Amino acid sequence: MLERDRQVRYQGRVDDQYGVGFARDRVTRPDLTMALDELLADRPVSVPVTVATGCHIGRIVEPDNSSSITYSNQVSRLLQKHCVECHRTGDIAPFSLTDYDEVVGWAETIAEVIELHRMPPWHANPEHGHFLNQRLMTEDEKQLIYDWVSAGAPEGNPANLPPARTFLDGWQLPRMPDQVVKMGAAPFTVAAQGTIEYQYFVADPGFTEDTWVQAAEVLPGNRQVVHHAIVFIRPPELDPSQGMGWLTAYVPGQTILSLPDGQAKLVPAGSKFIFQMHYTPTGRTQEDNTRVGLLLADPATVKEQVITMLAINRNFEIPPGADNHRVVATVDNFPAGSRLLAISPHMHLRGKSFRFQASQGKESQILLDVPHYDFNWQHIYALKTPLELPPGLSIRCTGHFDNSSTNLANPDPTAVVRWGDQTWEEMMLGFMEIAVPLKTDKPGKVFQERPLTEKEEAIAATAARDLVNRFDKNGDGRVERPEVPDSFAVFAFRRMDQDGNKSISYKEALSASRRSVLVERFRRLNR
Repeated sequence: MLERDRQVRYQGRVDDQYGVGFARDRVTRPDLTMALDELLADRPVSVPVTVATGCHIGRIVEPDNSSSITYSNQVSRLLQKHCVECHRTGDIAPFSLTDYDEVVGWAETIAEVIELHRMPPWHANPEHGHFLNQRLMTEDEKQLIYDWVSAGAPEGNPANLPPARTFLDGWQLPRMPDQVVKMGAAPFTVAAQGTIEYQYFVADPGFTEDTWVQAAEVLPGNRQVVHHAIVFIRPPELDPSQGMGWLTAYVPGQTILSLPDGQAKLVPAGSKFIFQMHYTPTGRTQEDNTRVGLLLADPATVKEQVITMLAINRNFEIPPGADNHRVVATVDNFPAGSRLLAISPHMHLRGKSFRFQASQGKESQILLDVPHYDFNWQHIYALKTPLELPPGLSIRCTGHFDNSSTNLANPDPTAVVRWGDQTWEEMMLGFMEIAVPLKTDKPGKVFQERPLTEKEEAIAATAARDLVNRFDKNGDGRVERPEVPDSFAVFAFRRMDQDGNKSISYKEALSASRRSVLVERFRRLNR
């Protein structure tokens, strides 16, 4: 019967494990197998058509050498402008776009990804905000690509090629780094399979005096397994004016930290760098030793200190199947005289959309709208004109999450989703790079010497009790090192464990909470 009818009963993908921009750990729907089983059981195929994803199958075509649009004249210049930052030998992209023989094989794919807005990667709604690092091709530029591909991708005269773009060996910094710091003395071994919890490495840059960093770049030791890396600054003691600092990060789509003259990030003397590493197994054992390169600034030239502030909401639950769950976080405690330089949203695989909105009184302004958030591209959006942050101004971050089965990247639409480090959990973060004018009249003594008020003491005591109750799993009234997650251990445990006995008592937790209250007081005094 099948041979006689010659009907197509199923058309589409083999299964749902891989798609554009995502890869599941396992198959959740074996479409082809199910279709064959139904057909062999003489039942109608329940899902006869699915969308098949994969690489574009290009054709060998005869180039139209009479075309005025050629690789040597226009296309090579467009690729230099928009693509070769990543699509070059040794960088993150899977293939190079620096010579004709390589480019011509990808010609139809290039046209396809441009038409589908997958490349160049940029996810901001152009109706809101103006950004220094905007990655958008004009309609005329896109049409040049389409016309070139339609003409068979002619090479043209190689004598018309532009000079090749030059890059530092392995770095995107303006010049070779003044100092390079490795995350460890020896490489870390990345397992072939399984879930690898976030790894934390403490590195000593050896700064014996306060140091200003104007540019910094994280250089993965093995791009195949490094999903992202963040470098934090951990001062030797809790300095209320600094706290734990964000130095720079490596994530797909994010540019390096590179500040203009007069701006820099402070690394207090004696600080350590904390490398937070997120690894993705590839099926075979790998090694990695990620580095951070630094360009240092002359302290005499620094007029503004750049700090990173967070709009953060950890207290959410995304119900199973919810396709548009809303989570909000707001910041309104900006330092006096500060300006907003850049913003960056962060969610995981269920992230759907994200918006930054500034408000003061009845006035409001959308700073950034990302209608289709993509976890694969973690952009920093650098404002073309920095935003003044006067008293009374607040910035609200609104994220929406899709925990439904229609989200093809969703690890499990039946799960209740809460805050967590791993990609099958979720985060709701709005990063903000803030420039703060340097002051010589910081109220340090007033801040340090004035005792806590009764209200401040109550806040500190509540926080200390909450900390002990949260982590004291064996009920002995103390928090021991094995009872806390690695992130807490690296960032806070040693500082809170004042007597060095590898446990935190309520008294030690109270002392740390009092310092946190003082930090908040300091911030209020500096507003």
